[in-house]
Amino acid sequence: MQTIAQQTRKRTYLDPIHNDIVLDRHDPAERLIIDLIDTPEFQRLRRVHQLGVSFFTFHGAEGSRFSHSVGVMHVARKLIDMVEEHCPSVLDYRRLILATALLHDIGHGPYSHVTEKILGYDHEDWSCRIILENTVVNQVLRQHDPNLPANIAAVLKKTYSPKYITHIVSSQLDCDRMDYLLRDSHQTGTAYGLFALQRILSSLEIDSKNDRILVVGEKGQTAVEDYLFSRYSMYAQVYYHRKNLSARALLAKTIKRAKLLCDQVSYMDEQTGRWLRGEPLDVDSYLFLDDVQMTYHIKRWTSDKDKVLSDLSGRFLNRQLFNTAKLVTGDNETINAVEQEARQIVASIGLDPDYYISIEKTGLRPYDYYRPDQANPQTNIMVRLENGEIRELSTISQTVEALVRGHFDTNWLIYPPEAREKILSMLDRHRH
Repeated sequence: MQTIAQQTRKRTYLDPIHNDIVLDRHDPAERLIIDLIDTPEFQRLRRVHQLGVSFFTFHGAEGSRFSHSVGVMHVARKLIDMVEEHCPSVLDYRRLILATALLHDIGHGPYSHVTEKILGYDHEDWSCRIILENTVVNQVLRQHDPNLPANIAAVLKKTYSPKYITHIVSSQLDCDRMDYLLRDSHQTGTAYGLFALQRILSSLEIDSKNDRILVVGEKGQTAVEDYLFSRYSMYAQVYYHRKNLSARALLAKTIKRAKLLCDQVSYMDEQTGRWLRGEPLDVDSYLFLDDVQMTYHIKRWTSDKDKVLSDLSGRFLNRQLFNTAKLVTGDNETINAVEQEARQIVASIGLDPDYYISIEKTGLRPYDYYRPDQANPQTNIMVRLENGEIRELSTISQTVEALVRGHFDTNWLIYPPEAREKILSMLDRHRH
């Protein structure tokens, strides 16, 4: 029978994806993780939805950035256990890897990526500030190692050496994506994001000489191909679901109106007002922001004297979403013509087209090879074949080559249901 001391030295998180995630205080790296999880800054992630506003489309998508971050840390720990046999030196970085995996999303704002795109801020910049500045997270890190905050920030900024440490957390085959594909698939009640996690982890090796991670063998290659197609499917069927696009557009228009009327709205706290206006925020003010605070503002705005803001807020709060129409053309001239006609239709029924019409563009390559001319070049997925040769994945896989060469851009017209009949008639004319 375990003593009380033995029981309290371990902490268990019951996870729907990874089952029991057990942390042991007698392990210095895992004691750090426990201490970090208990900080106010990390607990805040319980109040930030992992999937933004996807709960309007998939009612089970209520998971938080907290759960995902713990999951990424767990996947990173499993990967270290797998690769340390062939690369024992990875154990020297175990604490750094686990802490970075846990904290990589600590800078997310309300509704995760949704407001990040709307307001144009970078959650990774905020993650670094929370780690480096005067926070409890920073204090905990420095107590374990004074150099740890700066090293974690370097990993997040992709300037840390060896580079494979960064690749474990952020690359085209990283622990972050491995967790969120499985987790988001589970939360949304779909099977699109499923892949063989254990098979991939067991097929990875660290090539210390060339500072990279390799996929080893045909079985590993096949598992990674499935993983990439899972990512494609999740974007096509979940992240870019038409109702998700509608909910995001409605939130964007609500924020746009509130931002315009910042000093006139019926309710606006100081931190939210500064955030919406794009004014500088200190870390404490930013950490005040979360989904609860943002949703409360929208709830208050439903009774605002401004009719546009109150209407948009009510639609968002009560899931009275805009309609969506997929545009069959990618021609910019035609898209602009469609948008202008849609704006005229909406104006004719008494609605402001600036807030009731939107063109949303979606598109993402599930995998891309290294292109040095790009602003943010990708990390290649490298495979070691049975004969020892090392090749980039798309050069040996026809299916992955198709993902690289595929065209995935789509344009959507977002419009209010009141204009449906006139909008559909207009779109039909443009098709012919």
